[in-house]
Amino acid sequence: MESTIVRNLQPEFSPVAVVWSNTIPDNALQFKKGKFGCILYLFAEAARRGKVAGGNRESITCNGGRAALGLGVDFDASDELLDRYAAVFSKGLKSASNQEAYRAQMEASPKNWHSLFEYGERRHCDAELAKEWILNGLPRYDIPYEYVIFKPLNRTTPDENIRAVIFPLNPVELAGLVTLAGSVMSGTDPVQVPQGADCNRITAFAYAQAELSTPRAILGMLGIDGREVMRKRFRDDTLTLTLPAPLYHRMEQEAKDCVFQTPSWKNLKGE
Repeated sequence: MESTIVRNLQPEFSPVAVVWSNTIPDNALQFKKGKFGCILYLFAEAARRGKVAGGNRESITCNGGRAALGLGVDFDASDELLDRYAAVFSKGLKSASNQEAYRAQMEASPKNWHSLFEYGERRHCDAELAKEWILNGLPRYDIPYEYVIFKPLNRTTPDENIRAVIFPLNPVELAGLVTLAGSVMSGTDPVQVPQGADCNRITAFAYAQAELSTPRAILGMLGIDGREVMRKRFRDDTLTLTLPAPLYHRMEQEAKDCVFQTPSWKNLKGE
């Protein structure tokens, strides 16, 4: 699908559409069933290599990845799970209400996960705030589709069920796209910067914004763990701006007569 935004922005990396579907192409990249994988890898393959990638409830074994994609949330399926994830999202072992049980889980996990369990992700200063985020902050979806697909925007068609478009951007590209987003909405806050993992920032939070009368863009690749995952795939100055589908279409209509046509923008881009 041709994009006026892309034609004018000329980003280095391909924007990636998030598609809900009941089928997935035979040649699409998926994790092997039962093998752990971060969904950020799937997004990166679409953005950097032009691949179609995705998964369903069986191939995405990461609880956080499934929650981010909208394939159900089970962080609070039991009090034990809620305590464990609240500890992981805050200060790890020192935040666990049952440190003996938590340590046993840590020691049973792969060795490269031990430091994560021990120190936690530190996205919350204590377990109670982490629980509040799990219960009330994380957008919760269990979508009526089997697959969520990451697909280069230029490989999509208008009839596909596109829910959001993710732009990996350098600071100059980000400045242009944020300016365009702000130009089509009232107020002074066109971008949401939610607390959460980067997988949530490119999917679940965008789904939630799409339901609002004035959806905002979502700024991402701000998590320490997410940046560590993506470091071999993008430069350190790369961020993501995810546009919920309604906002993307509104910006598409404006992109032919916006900041991209100004002399200042052309000077920044070296045109």
